[in-house]
Order: sequence, then structure tokens, then C-alpha cells
Amino acid sequence: MAVQVPKQLESVVGWAKSNTLAVVFIAMVVVVPVAAYFVAGMFGSGVKTEAEARAKTYAEIASAANATVSLALPGGESVTLEGFPNDEIVAQYGVIIEGISKDAKSVYTKALERNKRHRPLLSESSFPLYDGRRATTVRFDFVKALQAAYTKLLADARAGMPPVDTDVAKSLDSAEKRFIQGDLKKESREKLTADELKGLDTFLSKARIGEYAEKAKSLSFYASDSAFDIPTEASVRSLYAKETDRDKQDAALFDMQWKFWVASDVVKAFESANSGAPSVLQAPIKRLVSITVLPMEKASASSAGGEATAMGGEAPADGMTEAPPADGSDPAAAAAAAAAPAAAGAAPVLGKPQIDAKQDAARDFAKRFTGRVSNAVYDVRLADVVFVADTAQLPAVFDALARQNFMTVTNVRLSSADAFAAARDGYLYGPAPVSQVTATVETIWLRDWTAELMPGSVRTALGITSQSESAAASEGESAQGM
Repeated sequence: MAVQVPKQLESVVGWAKSNTLAVVFIAMVVVVPVAAYFVAGMFGSGVKTEAEARAKTYAEIASAANATVSLALPGGESVTLEGFPNDEIVAQYGVIIEGISKDAKSVYTKALERNKRHRPLLSESSFPLYDGRRATTVRFDFVKALQAAYTKLLADARAGMPPVDTDVAKSLDSAEKRFIQGDLKKESREKLTADELKGLDTFLSKARIGEYAEKAKSLSFYASDSAFDIPTEASVRSLYAKETDRDKQDAALFDMQWKFWVASDVVKAFESANSGAPSVLQAPIKRLVSITVLPMEKASASSAGGEATAMGGEAPADGMTEAPPADGSDPAAAAAAAAAPAAAGAAPVLGKPQIDAKQDAARDFAKRFTGRVSNAVYDVRLADVVFVADTAQLPAVFDALARQNFMTVTNVRLSSADAFAAARDGYLYGPAPVSQVTATVETIWLRDWTAELMPGSVRTALGITSQSESAAASEGESAQGM
């Protein structure tokens, strides 16, 4: 049965049949915007998500491009790079680090060779690895070797003293007789007139200066054993009063040797400074008055007084530790007691010292402008050196000290020197103005070689562990971890 269309729609249907294209386009006008709305919404959501993702990526790239990266360089200041470190930069950084490492090893090897020019005064079996029953013998053998070393040091540097008064007096007596009997044709001084006596005095004054000048021609600079702190047999007689004093004796003897090393570097520097001069009369260095090697500084934090605090302190009896505290305790003795004591009479056994030269060396600019202080890599010893020098040539003297085994002049005090008064005592300095100089010299000692020569008590006092101690500590840690 056919569906009856309402009369209101018959005209519409008829129109639609006769206007098919119009109806289709009208439908599209109505449907397409609606569909487009939903499709556009779906499309816009995807575009928005992708755009946000891209914006985030672009922001990250921009942030990386504007960022800075700090690359550490061993032994120097860090290098700051702008932008993201790519593979090429990372590879170049690796090459630079490897090159720095090779350079550091090469420099340290050469520095060690330069620093370890010194030799022990006695063989290792004589000191520090001696039989305890030979303590007294070792003590006196060491002092004799030390005295001989100082004498040879001055002789090798062509250092000496003016002729002694007795020798000068004998020479002047002979000259006086020759002048009176040969030149004046008189029998004795009593026969001379006033004018002849005046002439004799002038002649003898010139003869005295001639004696001094003749001696000066053979010297590079004036110096004697009195310029150094050289122990005598009497001064070391009580070092080893009982068995428990051995550690203190070892520390004292090693400190004497260390002071000799410092003094020998200073003397060799003076020898080098004067090497171009034929005698003391033309040389920059005129006279070495004294060398005082100061006690070891603390390797810990700085003190408010800096260098003055260390310089003003009194040297302790053993030369290696500070004065005992007010409560009577002895840090060095306590440290020695912590170490395993050797059997009575037996020579101590020392393992190889454990020194890590790769670690950073701490600086403390409160002590000195160099910032160098004793640490796990090297020790610092200061020395006050008093000498007379040509004032105009002092820069050359300081340069000579700097060239000699890592020494730096950290303080200088000048005072006038009376060349005429010195001449009356036999010291001829030549025509140039001279000054008396007190210089504080900083010396550096790499533990890579000094620790091998140290007695066990000194290693303990300085916090240096030996191979046997390290192995024992490792075994203890392993046992605790089981």
C-alpha cells in the first residue's frame, strides 16, 4: 500500500524532483559545515599536540644552546663553554686531558730527579736501619759524617775566612824587620825617627791589607762552619739515654741531615751566583753569616700569624715536632708508641712509604704569598739566611736561589753593612756598596724520595704510612667485612 504524502509536502516534493541539483547543494550547505566542525576539531587537536611537542623540543634545544658547561682542567682553572657539548667537543676534551696527564707525569719525573740530588750521610744499614745495640756508635758516626760534609761543602764552593790574626802578626813581624833593616838601614824600631815610624806604620797597614787581599783572591765568598748549626759529639751524647729514646734520636739525626740538605742548596746557589767572578772582591755574594733552618711547620690549617708564627717558635729537642703541650703529653712519643716496636737489639724493618703524588697539594696563602705548605705530596722547610752582598746585584742573587732546587725567597730585610769596619777584621768586599741581608727562603722536598730515607718515627709523625702498614690495614678491613 503506497504511503500517502501530506498535501502540504506534495508541492515541496514536486519542486524537489524538478530541482534535484538545488536540493543536493542545499543539503551540502547544511551538512558540510557541521561535519567540518567535527573534523576540524579532531584535526586541530592533533596539530595542537604535535605543535606543543615541537615547541617543547625547540625550547630544550634553545636552552641547551644558551647553556654553559664548565670543563675542569687538572692543575688549572676550569674552561667554560657556551652551548651543548657535542661528541666532537667531548673527544677534544679527552685529548686535552690525556695531554695534560702526560705533561704532568713528565714534569713531575723531572722535578723528582732535580729534587733528589741529595744523598744520605750514612748508608741505610747504618741509619736508619741500624741494630739497636749500635745506637751510641751510630750517633757519633752520624755527627762525624755531618761535620765532614759541611767542611767539604765550603771547600767545594771556594768559601773560607780571612787569615787568622796570629798568621798575620807573624807575616807583619817579618815585613817590619825587612823594612827597617833593608829600606831604612836601621837596626831596630827603637832607632827610628818620628817620620820613619810614621812611614813604618803606613807600610805595615798596606802589608796587612795585602795579606787580606791575597787571601780574598782565592775565595768566592767568606764563610765558616760557624754559619751552620753543626752538632758536636757532646751535644748528641744524651740523645739515647734509654731504649725508649731511640725514636727521638732517629728523628733528631734525620732532622740534622735535612738541615744539611737545605744549607747545601743555599751554599750551592751562592756558588752559582759568584761563578762569573774571579774572587770575592768582584762577586755578588761577599759573606755568608748564618743559615738557620726553622722547625717543621704544621701541615694543617693556617695560623693567624702566618710565617711570623713559625719563625718565632723555638726549635724542639727532636727537631721534628712542636714543643710538648702543657699537660706533659708528648705527641711524637704517642705516635711512636702506636707503631709496632722492634725487638730489642734488632734493626727495624720499614716497608715502602705510600705516597700518592696525584692528589692535590693544599695551599694556604695565610702563611706566605706562595701558598705552599707541607702536605701529603711534599714538605716545606724554611730557612733564615743572613749574608752580605753587593746591593746592586741582589736580584741576581735571588735568581740564583730560585734556580737551585725549588727555593723561593719569601721575605727580605736589609740593613747597611760597614765595609771599612769589616776590612779591619779582614773581610774585603771590594769597592761596590754592600748590604747585610736577612732572607727567608722556602724550600720544597718531595716525599716520593725523602720518605724512603726517613726513620719509622719520622714517617709516623708526618702521617706517612708504609707498605706493610697499608697491607695490615687492608687485611683488617677485609676481616671486618667477612
